Amino acid sequence: MTKSTLTMTLILLPGIVFAADGSNDTPAPMNRTVTVALQGGFTNTFQLVLGGMFGKGADWQDRLTVSVNNAFRRGDSLSAFGWSTTDLPTATPNWQTGLLYKSRIFKRERQELSLTGGAQRWVLPSVKTGAKDWLFSGNLTYVRRAGPVAITGSTDSWTVVKSTLPTGSVIYNQVYTMNRLFKHKTFQLSFKEGPAYTYAFGVYGANGSRVFRYTGALVANWKGTTIEGGCRQQFGLQTGIKDNRYWSILVTRQFTWPFGS
Repeated sequence: MTKSTLTMTLILLPGIVFAADGSNDTPAPMNRTVTVALQGGFTNTFQLVLGGMFGKGADWQDRLTVSVNNAFRRGDSLSAFGWSTTDLPTATPNWQTGLLYKSRIFKRERQELSLTGGAQRWVLPSVKTGAKDWLFSGNLTYVRRAGPVAITGSTDSWTVVKSTLPTGSVIYNQVYTMNRLFKHKTFQLSFKEGPAYTYAFGVYGANGSRVFRYTGALVANWKGTTIEGGCRQQFGLQTGIKDNRYWSILVTRQFTWPFGS
């Protein structure tokens, strides 16, 4: 389930710096770009962060994301995405779309904190009697880099405001490290690992601590292409939530062009 309602008010003011001699130092113009990311791959099932697994599997997953970078201020982005997963034995598709705005709160040498908010539409016929949702999403992400290792901590929240199933919220917390194993010119190989935890507030009828997970994955990057293959072990924290193992192989191709002036 790819998030308490998040409201963001952004006040954008033109920046003017007055030099000691009284002249105005106008900031350099922002370089806006547009990025298109295409992703496809296989997973052994369709699974939500609440812990349920749906369909017979395996699944084909794909995602398209279009982002405008430095849209309103330096370091921000405005993105639209579409994601789907199709259970291959039954040809049943489940899909999500959304519009997201990400703003960088601060960036210092090897640290960065960002906040994302948006609105999403989910249509998930495989979930219980079928879920057709409208929801708000939020994300807070902190990244610290130390040599070849990057440590990321994030909190995702989804609040379902209208649905064919019970509404509510869910919070998904995770921490992971990205350890660079090898780098040569334009190729880089890294190992990603870390735990995650889900807590629900009534959404789809679920409440309380749901699952604990631990993920490990190899990530290869080469000239705008990322290949990630990994395995995730889930431990159910409530009666009826099964322990299970989830695997995925995903390929992402990213393209970036200048946008506007």
